[in-house]
Amino acid sequence: MTTTVTKIALSLLGAAGISFLSLTPARAVILVEPIVTSVNEDIFNTKKPRILTDYEPGQVIEYGVPDVANNFLNNTGYDIESLVFDLKTLSYTNPDSTPPFDNEPVEWGDVNGDGKIGLSNNPDLKDIFTDITISGSTITFSGGVIRNGSVFYNPFATLPNLAPGAGIIPPIPAEQADKDGPIRVAAYYTAVPESTNVLGVLVLGAVGVALKLKRSLHY
Repeated sequence: MTTTVTKIALSLLGAAGISFLSLTPARAVILVEPIVTSVNEDIFNTKKPRILTDYEPGQVIEYGVPDVANNFLNNTGYDIESLVFDLKTLSYTNPDSTPPFDNEPVEWGDVNGDGKIGLSNNPDLKDIFTDITISGSTITFSGGVIRNGSVFYNPFATLPNLAPGAGIIPPIPAEQADKDGPIRVAAYYTAVPESTNVLGVLVLGAVGVALKLKRSLHY
């Protein structure tokens, strides 16, 4: 009899525990995914790209994502060899959003559903960098070059979509200049070493001299 009563008691406790767990909301991870691609022609035809100027290699800038999608013109004076992004918002709380967020973890992840992080799933947008590495809160794009004077596309997306005005986060007033999203990201770039650029110029110069010499020998 005692054994039967014990089993019943344990069963009731287990059921109560399951019910309690089902009433406890699971913490949802907020995923963030940047891509770095060729120019977005649709956006380029509607508005001018943002200009990256007075921006030195290694100089850290910080902004909010998801941001208003736009192209960028590399006017830094350098060929960009890599882009590095560091998540500064590692947990997010917003009691005024719909639904509200309470200390939800934030990490790099696959937002566009292609099974990869940092690559475009749009055939019209060509990925510039081939090597994408993640270490903790940092994601690094390398294995490619953004030439000085060229235009590229670098949007950030989140899952769920935390872009202001997209449904979860209220829209930002029109008079407010900063219309970026609530997740903070720090960014910097590294440039192709000057010696490499100089070497390229020297090689091209040597080829030109050789061609002129070859032509002169044939006259």
